[in-house]
Amino acid sequence: MKNTRRFEVKIPIPLSRLNHVLNWLKLHPLLFRKKHPDRSVNSLYLDSANLDVYEENLSGICNRKKIRIRWYDELFDSKDSKLEFKYREAGKGYKVTYPVNLDIRNSDKAWYHHLLSCQKVLSIQANNLWGNNQYPVLICRYQREYFESLCGSMRATFDRNIEVYDQRYQGIPNLVTGRSLGEYVLLELKTDESFEKELAALVAACPLRPSRHSKYVNGIRALTWF
Repeated sequence: MKNTRRFEVKIPIPLSRLNHVLNWLKLHPLLFRKKHPDRSVNSLYLDSANLDVYEENLSGICNRKKIRIRWYDELFDSKDSKLEFKYREAGKGYKVTYPVNLDIRNSDKAWYHHLLSCQKVLSIQANNLWGNNQYPVLICRYQREYFESLCGSMRATFDRNIEVYDQRYQGIPNLVTGRSLGEYVLLELKTDESFEKELAALVAACPLRPSRHSKYVNGIRALTWF
């Protein structure tokens, strides 16, 4: 399934400024309100053995792709997961998603067998998209809070308690030993490509400035440097 192309702006927020930014969003003329209950988000990021996706992101290539398997709520319960190909082209992004049969409740089973189970339920097209990026690098987990403007054109999410679990060296899922990405909250402002001007006005009014931010890249840095 392919979603509409959209713009996505990321704004890291120090904890000392969080209430300020939350109040700004809730009092904004677009009348942002909670969209649905908070939930935990889990993403297994996949790459080549040489970390080509990571290197492309670092180099700032305009047209690039991330590959991840995402599920919600409990870290150990991934049965309702989706394989996502997240594309970015000239500042706009879209996702192509496929349901997969990832079940890591048996964490003694090697990643190879878990990913093979996913491949078996995918179409030829999906497996071709997946290609050689089948090396499990890390799982990123965080709690997400959802807001939407009254008109429905703008969406905002706050990601808290972001942590990563290294998957590179053990062969089996690591669901126990995680590392925090730091004491901050990530605000993401999102809208479809037809509302670019409205998003620009919203970002201009925000008390903090946007910054290039990738949970995947920051996760690898956190696991490598410390």
